[in-house]
Amino acid sequence: MELNEFKARLKAGSLGGCYMLCGEEDYLKKHYLAQIRRTVITDDAFATFNHSVYDGAEINFAALRDDITSPPMMSEGKLIEWRYPVFEKMKESDLLLLEKTLDILDAHPEVTLVFLVAEGAVELGTAKRESRFERRFKERIGILNFPTSTDAALLTWLKKHFDSEGISTSKEALGALLFRSGHSMSVLSEEITKLCMYAKSRGLSSIGVKDIEAVASSTPECDTYALSNAILSRDKRLALVALDEMKSRRIDPTVIIGMMARVYSELVDVIMMLADGMGAQDIAAATKMNVYKLKHYISAAPKFTPERAANVLRELERVDTGAKFGGVSGYTAIEIFITKCV
Repeated sequence: MELNEFKARLKAGSLGGCYMLCGEEDYLKKHYLAQIRRTVITDDAFATFNHSVYDGAEINFAALRDDITSPPMMSEGKLIEWRYPVFEKMKESDLLLLEKTLDILDAHPEVTLVFLVAEGAVELGTAKRESRFERRFKERIGILNFPTSTDAALLTWLKKHFDSEGISTSKEALGALLFRSGHSMSVLSEEITKLCMYAKSRGLSSIGVKDIEAVASSTPECDTYALSNAILSRDKRLALVALDEMKSRRIDPTVIIGMMARVYSELVDVIMMLADGMGAQDIAAATKMNVYKLKHYISAAPKFTPERAANVLRELERVDTGAKFGGVSGYTAIEIFITKCV
């Protein structure tokens, strides 16, 4: 089912039938489940009688059948939720029971049945090739797949939320927030709330990059980039301070090495593109790189020849190999790398 069609049904208040909320983006699944609840359950006084919630990997089809056939009380509609069933492992006998349940549901248009499905718990295809489950049930279940949002979609979503709070932002600041706090909409929603409270408590009408860096929570990737950025700036003291902070947070050294290797690999790419005469916009279009991150790479590029950046990357690869195959490992290996390369 297309999301726009589903939104139109919500707006018209005409649901009924079966819907499946699935995919990677938990925030959107829960957001639209809340929208369904508001649409179907219009009187909180009778919600106890008209809103049923079940949990479990295995669906109790007998319980569902009984609930579907039980009429709503003092309401035109009734909502039944089954949270986190696993369709991926269903046998043919279970799929036949699901079809029979949908047959019963067809005879009760006043009932809305929703399956809230975890990532990977149902077989999903692609835009070009549907899965067997989709081919079998797409005409009977409104399957709504919420994949991980793209950077462009997240930037639009973030701006919309800040605008609704009367807080202005820039694309660079929003890119910094994505880089610092990651791409989980659930996490970003909490960061938006925190940043808006911060701005309002200080009488600020806008949020900038410095505010993001001061207030927003950071991911391990961001912390690793802080270490890498210190190295790129040729600041050994800041690099060791950043590493000490990561030690205190017990971030796995192999994770640190892997993320640093990716940063230097991207740096080499940026340096080569700059050497070919490409500008920032061209590089951003070619690499699909976060604008905030790209700005740091471009600032660091003059400090490195392509050969030096490649040598640093090779040194990191040696550190990684040594850690995996009996050489110097852990934080000690990273400290040696900082001493040699900064």
